[in-house]
Amino acid sequence: MNKFVLLLLAVLPAASGGVFGQSNWTGTASDDWFDAANWSGGVPTAATSSVRINTTNPNPTVIDGAAAETGIGFAVGFNNRGELSIFNGGSLVSGTGAAIGSQSAGDGRVLISGADSRWEVGSIDISSSGPGELEILAGGRMHILDTGVTSIGRQADGNGSITVSGAGSRLEFAGRFWLGHTRSGQMTISDGAQVTWAGATSSVAQANDSQGELLLTGPGSLLSGSRLIVGNGGALGTNPGAGSLRVVDGATLEITGVGLPENNRLLIGGNSGGVGEVVVGGPSGEAAEPPGELDLRGGIQFNSGAGTLVFNHNGSLDLPFIMVGPAGANGTGLIRVENGTTLFTGEPADYSGSLEIDAGAVFGVGGQLGDVVNEGRLVASPGRSATLAIAGDYAHGEDAVLEIQFEPGVTADLVEIDGEATFAGGTIVFLVLPGDYGQTPLDGSYPILAANGGISGDLPSLANANPNAFTLVQEGNTLSVIVSDQMHVDRFEVESR
Repeated sequence: MNKFVLLLLAVLPAASGGVFGQSNWTGTASDDWFDAANWSGGVPTAATSSVRINTTNPNPTVIDGAAAETGIGFAVGFNNRGELSIFNGGSLVSGTGAAIGSQSAGDGRVLISGADSRWEVGSIDISSSGPGELEILAGGRMHILDTGVTSIGRQADGNGSITVSGAGSRLEFAGRFWLGHTRSGQMTISDGAQVTWAGATSSVAQANDSQGELLLTGPGSLLSGSRLIVGNGGALGTNPGAGSLRVVDGATLEITGVGLPENNRLLIGGNSGGVGEVVVGGPSGEAAEPPGELDLRGGIQFNSGAGTLVFNHNGSLDLPFIMVGPAGANGTGLIRVENGTTLFTGEPADYSGSLEIDAGAVFGVGGQLGDVVNEGRLVASPGRSATLAIAGDYAHGEDAVLEIQFEPGVTADLVEIDGEATFAGGTIVFLVLPGDYGQTPLDGSYPILAANGGISGDLPSLANANPNAFTLVQEGNTLSVIVSDQMHVDRFEVESR
């Protein structure tokens, strides 16, 4: 071979990162990505197959206002501490196999900040084994081209963290994500930022022994995709996968897509070894906070694991979608209503888990429930008169309210209980829904509650603006209300919620 060609091939790697070569960050001269003196093998190019940012001493790495490239196998924090910042409209395009926090001794951090600052990568793990942190702030953007799975906290020592914050900040997955793959992962979406995925099912706590936490907060903040499982886990009998999702302060969870609605659902407690909790508002047991919004095309499904849904907010939610589950022999469901008004006004629920309503909270649903403990206000089939089936027991506290509605027809809500109905006083109120009642008076006797296991305790009183119009009577295991013809004259003088 010509000696000149041999000499040229020997020089190229040092000058430009080489062809399929390796270049490691040294930071000897400055923090400037584009200074060759900061790299062991020259400034990386799209042809550089292995680029590692593995030190912050003497300088971390900065891409400031210009365009950079790497090939496959780019790592920040491969087996040591590494940091990369992309500022002021700077950009990075990387190939497949990227990582933030690769090996157990690795520790990686990437910051993308400012309008038009961006990173486009073929595929990436965020904390494969070592800690990995990704921040996208103040209008920064990241696009992950892989149509498969992006793992956050992949292996046993993994601990991955993602923060996307600020209007215009976006993280886009062409595929899907597993937040807490086999270990731990956290994601915060706040202050108008958006995270979207275009693939099938994403999850929070994917496998056994995993932990995942996702916080969605602030007006304009959005998490959007086709299907999400919180607490997926694996088989029963092993360490569970525990996932949590909190939607608060005007943020929106959007689960939409094409095909059957059940393919576009929020699932809580995926497999039998999964434990999932979804909270709307403040953390359970703490002060109520403004609610987030739930836009769920296929509704909520409690699946084969242990699922908990908490409403602890200080607003009013109208949820026009279905709620179903739990599924399988091991699935369990718990709905805790701690504060706020929450009404399911879509298709009747097919839910066999339990429901607990705290004092002062309001919850409405139609269809089927499991055991119910009501210390607040239960609205039977909100917006319509229908049968609410309780496939268990019903406990009514001393300050509890059961709301029964009339609608044109004339029909009234009926609460059918498979087990026992136990009352410690409390009240029953009646609401006459708007509509054309014609000239037919409402007077008559209407069964409103029937309990196959019997009725015990101190019966509730009636609380309405026109108490003379209603009389509550018990006949065996049935409570009925007798309505006088005063309702024909003045039917809308009833208590409003």
